[in-house]
Amino acid sequence: MNSGKNGQDLPFVLFLVPFAVSAIYAIYLWVQTGLSATLPSSVFLSVTENPYVFLVGFLAVIVGATLDINSAGPADRRAKLIEESSTLQKLAVLALALGLICAWYSAGFDFGTAATNVLTGRYVVVFPALLILFSFLLLPSVTIKSSQVRNIVIIVLLLGVPASVDEIGKRNFFLGMAAGIALLGVALFLYFTTKNRNAESA
Repeated sequence: MNSGKNGQDLPFVLFLVPFAVSAIYAIYLWVQTGLSATLPSSVFLSVTENPYVFLVGFLAVIVGATLDINSAGPADRRAKLIEESSTLQKLAVLALALGLICAWYSAGFDFGTAATNVLTGRYVVVFPALLILFSFLLLPSVTIKSSQVRNIVIIVLLLGVPASVDEIGKRNFFLGMAAGIALLGVALFLYFTTKNRNAESA
């Protein structure tokens, strides 16, 4: 009984790893730079641009999802895949929401600077985008439905945010930021309209 309970708890702990690692690293950097009323933008960007923080968090989620799926019996595997896909999408939304809030906080509650921080700290959008992609790959479906096509479009839009900021921003900083904000806005709009349609059809 204890091993079964531990098998269920471990994926949950692994799902918390990306948030815990980011928070611990941010606090460490914040203490080094000197505690202040708001989180310094330099600390936020150091965390959200760090590939090791991203890789540790992403791999922890993937391992957690794999363990959770393997804990289900063959008869329940299909239902478990669908459940896990939904869980990963919720994690993606939570990660993006927390990233936006932290960006706003680190910008001294200035929305313009917050948008710049989000677009500069590329893993703020890359991490949830890859989680949504992985959740899509988990779905036990052999045909691509319209909702799945929208999921692919959302992923492409999110991954296009840092790419547009880098490439367009090299020529025109403000145009690059505007393109990134537009892509992020469209991705969020498509995601929430898709969720509403799924809720209405359920």
